Amino acid sequence: MFRSVHYFGMTGVEKTPRGRSEPLLPSKFRCVVTTPSYNTSDLRSFFDQCALTGCSEQHGHPQRLLDYRLALLRSLARPRPTDVVLDIGCGTGHHLLGLGPEVARGIGIDISPGMIELARVRLRSSPWRAKLTFEVDDAEGLQKIANRSIDLAICIGAFEHMVDKRAVLSSIYRVLKCSGRFFCLTPNADYVWYRPIAPLLGFATKHLSSDRRLTYDEFAALLGETGFGRTRSAPWKFIPRGDMPVVLASLLNVFDAMGRLARLDSLRGGLSVCAWKQATALRN
Repeated sequence: MFRSVHYFGMTGVEKTPRGRSEPLLPSKFRCVVTTPSYNTSDLRSFFDQCALTGCSEQHGHPQRLLDYRLALLRSLARPRPTDVVLDIGCGTGHHLLGLGPEVARGIGIDISPGMIELARVRLRSSPWRAKLTFEVDDAEGLQKIANRSIDLAICIGAFEHMVDKRAVLSSIYRVLKCSGRFFCLTPNADYVWYRPIAPLLGFATKHLSSDRRLTYDEFAALLGETGFGRTRSAPWKFIPRGDMPVVLASLLNVFDAMGRLARLDSLRGGLSVCAWKQATALRN
């Protein structure tokens, strides 16, 4: 499925991106209105409000996107029938519910009570309800998850919204068993849309002012500092269609095809990463 795979060394310091002010929002075509946010309470309020709208998929056909994301997960993280899976920032639970038949047990956590309520409603009609649970919890602390109790932690479309990413990774490392895996799907900060195109056209790209996307190197450095060992990543197709006019989405679709052929990751929108906790880890 992947045209290129990168392996990262585990040394380095987290990079702070150069400060850039967010563009003003005068354009009638703008599809993102950035909400000020500074802490986890702001995130909770934002996603509780999102839950009130039902959280419909904005970036494409819901089932096709779900199938694609789960295929990426299976390719890199390889869920096993014996796995206990933790879905961090689970939202309405659609990814964990999709994994239900493939794992032993699943726990979904989200900072938003509204999102968790929607996930629990969906769970009631799921054939996998006996082995899946959804709880309100903060990804930076994971207070409800015991040390070394998780085989596979996943975070799909949520990591970019988390304020203290280093704290999130430390908590994930703590709850993973030795040789446990962490899998993440998130936008790629080096994507051509986020770097030259959107700033040039004056388009906002953040839903929350605290949102921060990472490059491959930044993510690898953070994982290494947290204690993770082997790390594997690959680009994937992500076009934030809900954040832009249709004509721009069509252009980015062409860029993605070019990126696949030329193996230019900057033309692909997504960053997929799988990291392993070392089998001989001396930490929690």
